[in-house]
Amino acid sequence: MRNRANLLTFALIVILTVIAIIIVWPSNPDRYLPDFFPWPKGQGLQIGDFERETMRLGLDLKGGTYMLLEGDRASLPAGADLDDAMEGARDVIEKRINEFGVAETEIQRQGSDRLALQLPGIDPEEAREKIGRTALLSFYEPERDETGENVVCTDAAGETLTVPADVVETADGSLRPTNLTTTVDSPEWQCIPTGSTVSTGTLNWIPATGIGSDGQEKALTGRFLRGRETEVIFDAAGRPFVQLKFSSEGGDLFEQITTRLLGLPMAIFLDEELISAPTVQDVLSTDSVITGLELDEADTLSRQLRTGAMPIKLEVIQETTVDATLGDDSVRKTVQAGEIGILAVIAFMILYYRLAGALASTALVTYTAVLLMIFKVIPVTLTLAGIAAFVLSVGMAVDANILIFERMKEELRAGRGLVTAIETGFARAWPSIRDSNVSTFITCGILWWFGDQFGANLVKGFALTLGIGVAVSMFSAIIVTRTFLRLLVGTPLAAPLGRLGAEAKAGMPGAPAQASSSPLPGRRSGLLDFVHRRGWYFLLSVVILVPGVISLLIPPALKPGVEFASGTSMTVRFEESVSAEDVRSAMADIGRDEARVQRTSEGDFIIRMGELEGVADVPPVGPAMPSEREAIENELEDRFGPLTVRDFASVSEIVSREIARDATIAVVAAAVGILLYIIWAFRHLPKPWRYGICAIIAVLHDTLVILGAFSIFGKVFGMEINTMFITGLLTIIGFSVHDTIVVFDRIRENITRNPGVELPEIVNASLTETLARSLNTSLTLILTIGALLLLGGVTIQSFLLVLLIGVVSGTYSSIFVAAQLLVSWEEGDVLRIFQRLFLRPAPAPGT
Repeated sequence: MRNRANLLTFALIVILTVIAIIIVWPSNPDRYLPDFFPWPKGQGLQIGDFERETMRLGLDLKGGTYMLLEGDRASLPAGADLDDAMEGARDVIEKRINEFGVAETEIQRQGSDRLALQLPGIDPEEAREKIGRTALLSFYEPERDETGENVVCTDAAGETLTVPADVVETADGSLRPTNLTTTVDSPEWQCIPTGSTVSTGTLNWIPATGIGSDGQEKALTGRFLRGRETEVIFDAAGRPFVQLKFSSEGGDLFEQITTRLLGLPMAIFLDEELISAPTVQDVLSTDSVITGLELDEADTLSRQLRTGAMPIKLEVIQETTVDATLGDDSVRKTVQAGEIGILAVIAFMILYYRLAGALASTALVTYTAVLLMIFKVIPVTLTLAGIAAFVLSVGMAVDANILIFERMKEELRAGRGLVTAIETGFARAWPSIRDSNVSTFITCGILWWFGDQFGANLVKGFALTLGIGVAVSMFSAIIVTRTFLRLLVGTPLAAPLGRLGAEAKAGMPGAPAQASSSPLPGRRSGLLDFVHRRGWYFLLSVVILVPGVISLLIPPALKPGVEFASGTSMTVRFEESVSAEDVRSAMADIGRDEARVQRTSEGDFIIRMGELEGVADVPPVGPAMPSEREAIENELEDRFGPLTVRDFASVSEIVSREIARDATIAVVAAAVGILLYIIWAFRHLPKPWRYGICAIIAVLHDTLVILGAFSIFGKVFGMEINTMFITGLLTIIGFSVHDTIVVFDRIRENITRNPGVELPEIVNASLTETLARSLNTSLTLILTIGALLLLGGVTIQSFLLVLLIGVVSGTYSSIFVAAQLLVSWEEGDVLRIFQRLFLRPAPAPGT
């Protein structure tokens, strides 16, 4: 079949593959590939101003801070629109990020009143200082009494007192108030009654106002600044100060205020925090300065004022920090584990399917290169879970090839020629590929929604990566592999059918020919009898489920992680040798008796505790009391020497409740969405809803297996569930249905082609025909998941364990639960059991 169309398609595939490999080749290949060969360094892609040198990495791989900010509705002025305020806050934060040069930052709206920030390369304290502040500059003047001749103060007891607002000229010609005093160390002013030298109270401040251009009285704030002209300059002594420039209306207000405050102090507040209170020496109209700041404080303030004030007060309600070293280590290990898993899959495909497997493996190279190119060019932010999704999608890409090859083998065993076997095999495999992948797309869409609800970028990254991967896998199987096989026809390699792994195996049922006189292939020898042993399969499921169900009934059913229970988790690495008991004792001395300390296999310590105070607070300008996190780090460092916080996560109680709620909704939505799709896909069969319900029962079976296993793991090993656990659970829901749909699709085909044959025979034949595919697909997935679990980063181990358990359970349930339930329903098993238990006939008299 070497016609012009196939040759042109092949050429385009080769060109696409070469371009993709050039684009995705890493700039530092020695990190990911064996070092026995001098690998060339990649240059990425650059076309004009468009440049993609490296992959965009998420925080868990690159290091940095994730923050979820919630807008305080109470801080909005009356009549202000919340949506406008949040959009304004997003714009302000984006401007500040650009001012501070934080690269590859992502800002996303979360619901109506939240913003999710990813800030690579900076710690949370720096993030809150530079980005989280409202940065509303306000000007205040001394409060006066009714006469206007005295200023009002408050003494230590909270009582109000007044002192004259008199001003004198000093010897150097400057003005100063006679009854007010201040110190170099503090911007606060103290009141000194006439004839006394002792301060008796603190000066009260009120907003400084003037008559605006519209005749209304207005308070002077930073909204009247020409923000772009705000800058840091230095006086003759080299001291920094922030120079302010007002707009025309702001200048008029400033002139009115400084005229009446000559010789008196004027206070400058930033976010309700007094930062400067100089004495007014001249009438000013357009310029002013803020003094008394350190250089870094002045630089930060000027940048914040240039970007404008935040239109709404924001509070940090969730925070995650990842050390860059941990991220680098995780990506290296995970990529190398993925390479091993993919090589294992390729080896299996070649050993089992021979030449066809070699062609599929070549197509897998195209698939991998094209998929990574898409990730790099769009770009898709790769997370650790995203890399796992990529490797998992490789297994699913292989599944499409397995479906096709198994169909081809059936056609060849039925005596068809190679050309017909190829075309028919692809045509008959397509419904299974389509329907099973649609169920995966449904799961990915729900995963994306679930992650988007609370800014779980690991979950969103996994969903997006898996979704794109499944879409490209369909292209790889239907276009690339098919083209390779077509070009094989007519060559010496295609002559022996053994090279396609298609020998007719003794005793195995062949695929039915359309003109076959046999009503069903299953009536030939070699049929595996699954159906008549279904009672034993159900009993085995009960035996497997009972221990987990008992564990789930014992509180707590599952051991919740920080996302579900609220609180704080931090991973610490010490340079000196420290024991878990030492760390636990130190945490108790700090006042955190509830802290749980766990030592990892890498020598790190995971410390879990309640929610910390100060984590979500925006710090004031200038020196501030350390947050509780800083206090804990300082105490641990004092006791045990230098340390590195490799990972930090803090989740408020509000967020944890929402995560639990959204997780439940996501699982239910996935089940309902898949149920509806199956009913639609099987709508041409009698009672299509039975197929959907049986598939969902099989999903519930797999879900209970996983929940029960993790319940036991939590009680025995202290294993916690987190958002990645939910991600894995939702993924397994998709896989379980994916596997079940392949079986149901064959049942649908056999019912259509063999009318009048009883369902048990149809199911037996269908299971026999799909058994090799089910086992081979599961094996390829187990190879990739196993490699990641044993050799990859520790961050996603619980997620991978869910997948491993789920794949095994999903394979079992598709064969021994879903299909058997379909037969039991048709045969009336449940009704018969009910009648035997509750509707037994009364015994005959005399017996």
